[in-house]
Amino acid sequence: MTVNNKMEFEGRDIAEAISKACKALHVSQENLDIEVLTTGTSGIFGLCRQKARLRVSVKKEDNLTAEKKSKRPTRPKIDQPKIAEKKKVTAAGQKKKEEKAEPAAKPKKVAEELEGDFQVGEDLLSEVETDLARLLDLMQFPSDVTVSSDREYVTALIQGQYVNEIVDQNGKLLDSLQYLLRKMIGKKYSEKAIISLDAGDFRAARSEELKQLGLELAAEVKKSGKTRSIPSLNPSERRVVHLALQDDKDVRSRSVGEGLFKKVLIYRPGSKGRKGPARKKKGARNKK
Repeated sequence: MTVNNKMEFEGRDIAEAISKACKALHVSQENLDIEVLTTGTSGIFGLCRQKARLRVSVKKEDNLTAEKKSKRPTRPKIDQPKIAEKKKVTAAGQKKKEEKAEPAAKPKKVAEELEGDFQVGEDLLSEVETDLARLLDLMQFPSDVTVSSDREYVTALIQGQYVNEIVDQNGKLLDSLQYLLRKMIGKKYSEKAIISLDAGDFRAARSEELKQLGLELAAEVKKSGKTRSIPSLNPSERRVVHLALQDDKDVRSRSVGEGLFKKVLIYRPGSKGRKGPARKKKGARNKK
């Protein structure tokens, strides 16, 4: 937007708005007249953030310099047909070189190399640590937060005296915090990041517990033929059970239900995951 040769720019903060103005007008900050319209606000956890707005104009000396540059003589036009002929000759020679060149890398290999080089930015990691610490303070569970990353995977570890309260009810509060934090970071960054929360050694202990429970229920199913279930598991927990039983040919497992939390059924092949023994055939009641 322009107002009497002045232009307005927006950014997450004043520094970013000034940077945009410098790039758009091709001048340094010292050569700009800057009027701050709004400083911007960070909002609540970044969900109601307002941008900073500036009104800027180039100083008079720089306007004169820009006008001189615009009055430079243009280059004489060159006969277009001759240029076209040169391009054809160059293109023909280039094709021969390309034919002799080595074949290009396969798309899959290129994608794997790019994926291997991907790393989450430091700004995002810092935001995860700050937002999680603020959430825990508001819940009156102040804790130490440590954030680490491996490519696009970000892990936030909670430690301190309130770990037991945070992982209560098989980690439902921890899963809710994880969901909320992912939404908050997704509002601020378009960067691809998979955020996971852990408190103490809860995730590792919970995975081992579910693995053993799955194996025990599978043994009961093989012995009795009755379907067993593990209720209210999140996606990562259901995956632990499925992986624990995937090589067992005598039982099957599948998730049933709606929403984030579902139960896992463990059953014999052919029973289609039904609970209890198969139904009696019609007329069986009349048989003595």
